[in-house]
Amino acid sequence: MANDFNERYRRFSRRVEKGIIALIAISFIMLTFGELLIELEPVRAFFVETHRLEGVPGQP
Repeated sequence: MANDFNERYRRFSRRVEKGIIALIAISFIMLTFGELLIELEPVRAFFVETHRLEGVPGQP
C-alpha cells in the first residue's frame, strides 16, 4: 500500500514540476517578447503613457 502511494505521489509531483517549469518558461518568453516589442517606436508610443507625455508641461 505504501509503495502504491509513493508511486502515485511521484507521478503527481512530476506533473506539478513539469507545470511549474512550463509556467516559468512561458513567463520568460512573454517577458522577452514584451521587451523586444516595446523597442518598436509605434508600439512604445501606443502603450507607454510616460513616453507620450514627456516634454509636455503638467496642468495645475
